[in-house]
Amino acid sequence: MKSLVVGMGIGNLYKAVLEEIGNQVVTVDLNPDKADYTSVDMAISVHGRFDTVHICTPNFTHDGLARLVAPVAGIVFIEKPGVISSNAWAQLVKDYPATRF
Repeated sequence: MKSLVVGMGIGNLYKAVLEEIGNQVVTVDLNPDKADYTSVDMAISVHGRFDTVHICTPNFTHDGLARLVAPVAGIVFIEKPGVISSNAWAQLVKDYPATRF
């Protein structure tokens, strides 16, 4: 399986677990010393589709990042709190029916 981890603060924990179970892990962080890529767009352009995406960034970025990766992800995991409201969750699920959140 191929996984994308976005945000290499708490994302380092996700990366370690994913690698331990044998996943190929691609990382994104604004700090180029912490990750493979500094933008999600670049990671997507190089790697295409991901089996799982793990969003581990500040809360206010969750919805936008989820929408960015949903078209290329089987499952998107969002570090809590996920998005701003239950209505936002419902809209995310409605907008991307082929992706599990």
